[in-house]
Amino acid sequence: MQLTASAPGSLMVSGEHAVVYGAPAIVCAVAARVRIHLRSRTDRRILIHSALADHATDLDTLADHPKLRFILAALRQAPPVCGLELDIVSDIDPTLGLGSSAAVTATLTALLARLRGDAFDLLALHQAAHRTILAVQQRGSGADLAASLAGGMVAYTPATDAAPAHISALPLPPTGLSLRYAGYKTPTAEVLAQIATRAAAEPLHYQDIYARMGENSAATIAAISCGDWAEGYRLLNDYQHLLEELGVCDAVQAAHLAAARPHAHAVKISGSGLGDCILAFADTPPPQHQAVVIDGDGLRFEA
Repeated sequence: MQLTASAPGSLMVSGEHAVVYGAPAIVCAVAARVRIHLRSRTDRRILIHSALADHATDLDTLADHPKLRFILAALRQAPPVCGLELDIVSDIDPTLGLGSSAAVTATLTALLARLRGDAFDLLALHQAAHRTILAVQQRGSGADLAASLAGGMVAYTPATDAAPAHISALPLPPTGLSLRYAGYKTPTAEVLAQIATRAAAEPLHYQDIYARMGENSAATIAAISCGDWAEGYRLLNDYQHLLEELGVCDAVQAAHLAAARPHAHAVKISGSGLGDCILAFADTPPPQHQAVVIDGDGLRFEA
């Protein structure tokens, strides 16, 4: 059997950090994809080909590879009944932090489900792919997976013990989106560890910040849902102030934000901060910004 599927990368629009603690978030799919072509084999060999690495193993060992951790974790989560050959191609710029790990995990999870004959179920795929992400990195809200699977711009609320994750479509913005890369990125786990250390010393202060972040993100979703983009932009700018209060905006990002503000309706950090990218909503990309296009499609199977 041969199957091909692809999923887009993603970027965070609002809800950074607070989503880890159950707050709603806004995330969108970007027009750059990971594509996987799967071929079943008559033996138990697993052959993986990608720009990152080529790797040969088998279903009995699924030997790890440092550059293919999400692929191998997905195979461990849902082992196929036969060997596979996987060809992986990515259009996602690795310097911009556009959710390539989530995109490849979502794509392979969907292919393995199709190989088993499962009916398409967005929330079931999200849950399975999220388990894989957590198996690899222990943390992760699943917001990027929601955008890769659903496409467009979505409101996302993480799963709780009482309820599954919630994913719903939002209207697309009337202006363009653009990113400016800081030139470096502090790993998300490291950023979270730094904040956790500070929060341990001032727990009430940080609980208050996260509560205000969650309220802001929920209000932004409500404003965008009814097409009030002026209020949405105001709230996105306010969220940036909360990220600064959290302590994840460094001097380089502060300078980039200041440079973009005169040209944008809203501008803020996208992601965990301390490097990586800032996101602008602007009619024309501000200087030094790279335009990004929202992908209206999420996961798709291809001929």
